[in-house]
Amino acid sequence: MANKRLNEAYGRIINVSPADDNPAATQKHYNENCEIWESDMKSMTYTAPEVAAQKAASLVSCEQMEYFKLLDLGTGTGLSGVALRRAGFLGNISAFDGSAGMLKLAMEKGTYSDETEHLLTSSNPLPYPDQSFDMVVSVSSFTKHHIESDCLEDVLRVLKPLSYIVATVRFDRHMQDYKVRFYNELDRLEAAGLMKICSRDKYLHYRWDEVSDEFEVNFEDQYAYVLVLQKSGNN
Repeated sequence: MANKRLNEAYGRIINVSPADDNPAATQKHYNENCEIWESDMKSMTYTAPEVAAQKAASLVSCEQMEYFKLLDLGTGTGLSGVALRRAGFLGNISAFDGSAGMLKLAMEKGTYSDETEHLLTSSNPLPYPDQSFDMVVSVSSFTKHHIESDCLEDVLRVLKPLSYIVATVRFDRHMQDYKVRFYNELDRLEAAGLMKICSRDKYLHYRWDEVSDEFEVNFEDQYAYVLVLQKSGNN
């Protein structure tokens, strides 16, 4: 049976118009839809926050979990922060997002130590000093209409040496141009000795086939990858 709620959520979450491929348009989209975003993601059977949090927890010791300072890059309404706390991270988690509406809902969860509203682009870098964080977690932020791949080097800048970025990425058939740019940038950064790719694991980003057998979408698009990137020790 077709799931009307699921199809409506898909339209709001996935179908940001390609004609509006700029940060301001994306910011407006999220400010307008922030109040229904979490219920949409629940309908979409969204798994990425838990996947990222569990991967992040697997990289550190129990002692490090007590004091690590994390950056939640592209916080949204704070689902990833909740997942990180559930995974055992007890230190400060900084919320970072381009949408004031989404950040407001995230901060209401009581999970974050501070918040920053900022549209990250290559010409508008992160407003943090070098080596500010012990780990960066990015859940679904490196994608079309959101954070461009040429911002990766600046994310590395705010990480301490030998620290990790945990990022979930999903590139459906409409995002192949972004996918090429993203992996080319990873190759460039790795060749330059700025970081290394530690792992790239496939997972179910959504579980659409569990909630509807007539969902109007390509079910292959529900898969994504969780990446672990480690900053080099000499920068």
